[in-house]
Amino acid sequence: MQILMVLTSHDRLGNTGRKTGLWLEEFAAPYFVFRDAGVQLTLASPKGGQPPIDPKSDEPGNQTEAMTRFKGDAAAQQALSQTAKLSDMKSEDYDTVFYPGGHGPMWDLAEDKDSIALLESFYESGKPIALVCHSPGVLRHVTYKGEPLVKGKHVTGFTNGEEEEVQLTKVVPFLVEDELLRLGATFEKKANWQPFSITDGRLITGQNPASSTSTAHALLKFMSGAQSDSDSVRVGGQSYEMPPRNGFSIAHFLTVADKERSARFYERTFGARILTMGDGNAPPYLQLANIWIILNVGGGPTPDKPTVTLSVPEPDHINSFMNIRVKDIQACYELWKSRGAEFITPPIPKYGETRCYIRDPDGYIIEIGQSTDLKYG
Repeated sequence: MQILMVLTSHDRLGNTGRKTGLWLEEFAAPYFVFRDAGVQLTLASPKGGQPPIDPKSDEPGNQTEAMTRFKGDAAAQQALSQTAKLSDMKSEDYDTVFYPGGHGPMWDLAEDKDSIALLESFYESGKPIALVCHSPGVLRHVTYKGEPLVKGKHVTGFTNGEEEEVQLTKVVPFLVEDELLRLGATFEKKANWQPFSITDGRLITGQNPASSTSTAHALLKFMSGAQSDSDSVRVGGQSYEMPPRNGFSIAHFLTVADKERSARFYERTFGARILTMGDGNAPPYLQLANIWIILNVGGGPTPDKPTVTLSVPEPDHINSFMNIRVKDIQACYELWKSRGAEFITPPIPKYGETRCYIRDPDGYIIEIGQSTDLKYG
């Protein structure tokens, strides 16, 4: 696996006369998470060479195990001192990209055309991107399909409260939380300085320096599902493949009017992974736990099925429905509702358990049931 880490080259903290740059923990912790996992790492920055390190990040009260390890690791120090130039980086050479934070990225990477183009290229090619602390603010000019990439996404980053606590609210060029909200994201956060990260589709974000490790692990977890020899997804330690090597997987075929719209609905609402949007007449394939969703555009008979006519269902009739089992139906109801799901019913008692029903953009019914001890047969 090849991971690109993009670091800041900016060292001036606005007009304060003080220095800023990379927050050392946000580089050191992910660096060792990746290196210990056997990942091939490339470090890059706008100017290349040694990125500036925020001197405050290296104060005695901010020391962490990862930072201590970094100071005793000559190879890590050499790698940081010899970053490549960002303008030379191409998304096709890497599997994913990780942006550590610090205040520096708000001045250079947030406005850097090479950074913006690189992030868009990674995302458009179906690869995940991960950013932590102030770096989610780097997405302020990044677009996808003509819209802000973060629009409709659940994200986190350095909060307004955390910025106020370090007394830099009036110094930074913008507030990460406010900017992501302005762009149409759903901003989630925990109490100041608590570790917190979010994975929403192929976008992974972390709240603050304490979230660096969890954000790096979240990226590796995502990649472990995407980087297998066959198309597979892991659920509860088991691998489900299409076709399966053992056991079975479920393929759910849906006939839709707009494959792009439907694919984004399942990605946004349920966190499905889009494996491919399909080339030419090929349908999109999505992974949703061990369910494979295959989207076919409605139309007339085909050469292989001359007597079959596929059509999008009437919204008031059930042509097909998908059943999903969850542990906490109320939590899922609130989450999916916030992501724009159209609920036919809230969670209600039905058949000895609790269920709710969602209608997708083309009228298909999705039945959600809470797992219980109920026995069938």
